[in-house]
Amino acid sequence: MESLDIAGHLDNWSVSIRLDKKEAAHSIYEDLNKHTFDYDAETLVTYFLLESRYHAIRGDFKDSKQSLVKAREFEGNFTELQKYQLFFAEGIIYYFEKQYQDSLVSLEKAEKYLSPSMEPAEIGEFHLIKAMVYYFLDITTLSAVHAARAVENFKSLEPLNFLLARTELVQGMNYLDMSDYELAEEHLHRALSTCKKIENQSLLASTNLNLGLLYVTRGLPATAIRYLEDALDGKQERIELNILYLLADSYWKTNQATKAKQAYAEGFQKSLDNDDTKMKWEFAMLHKKYEDRHNFESVWQEGIDYFQKVNDKFNVRLFSKELAQYYTDSKQYELATKYYLLALI
Repeated sequence: MESLDIAGHLDNWSVSIRLDKKEAAHSIYEDLNKHTFDYDAETLVTYFLLESRYHAIRGDFKDSKQSLVKAREFEGNFTELQKYQLFFAEGIIYYFEKQYQDSLVSLEKAEKYLSPSMEPAEIGEFHLIKAMVYYFLDITTLSAVHAARAVENFKSLEPLNFLLARTELVQGMNYLDMSDYELAEEHLHRALSTCKKIENQSLLASTNLNLGLLYVTRGLPATAIRYLEDALDGKQERIELNILYLLADSYWKTNQATKAKQAYAEGFQKSLDNDDTKMKWEFAMLHKKYEDRHNFESVWQEGIDYFQKVNDKFNVRLFSKELAQYYTDSKQYELATKYYLLALI
């Protein structure tokens, strides 16, 4: 069998995984997998830890966890770097599975082994993932802190533009959550510029979606439509429902009823096909807001009840605030008070 530069392949595999280059990572995996019987214990551990990351970016979480089980068989002989890589890989799996609290616990363990002597790419990636976990845990200030640390490690290294764009996107999302719209716009446009350099369609679509959300939030639906249509053109199924929802809302707000109904109908049907109850309610409530006012109150009350049952506090606050204003305007003060209180949870 032909000889293989194992160390070189492992380094290249690590880079491909970190930059989400799935095809390149798969090709290297196939080469490395043929030679595992040649590896010493330390090399085999490194292989298993990277194999876990490789399966994770492909969404194969069962295989990703199994790779960590194999690595742990040698845990008594781990290097400090391998201890870091073990807990970081574990945190990555939990992050992809949206178990953000568990992810944070693993990342805290990994951080104990994080060293200034590590490569900037490795340090930056850690802070990026921790920033994203904090973002989804609604701990915005800490997310912003770690995003800034990630940028410091990425900004001077052009090959890391993919990671830089992801970080700039997280920064923009954080500032949007903090209602600092000028800084949100600045960072999201930076992310958009970087995305165009690397031609990553998934990241480009996500950035356009968040720019659309920014302009919807600022009351600029006509501007939002441009970015939302670009996001939809990116054909990214994981965010398609969010795009269609914001597009339908923006079309209605700009008196483009035909386009609004088309976006709504497509989104509502896809939410049914995907058994996505949360988005089904969001689309139904949006439709009643603009087209079926006779059923507006009952559907919005039922929708808010649903969001309470599933502990979706964001949507409870969002829709309760608007419904409370509706009841205030129609002088139904008892109901207005009820929903204003819900908006404060």
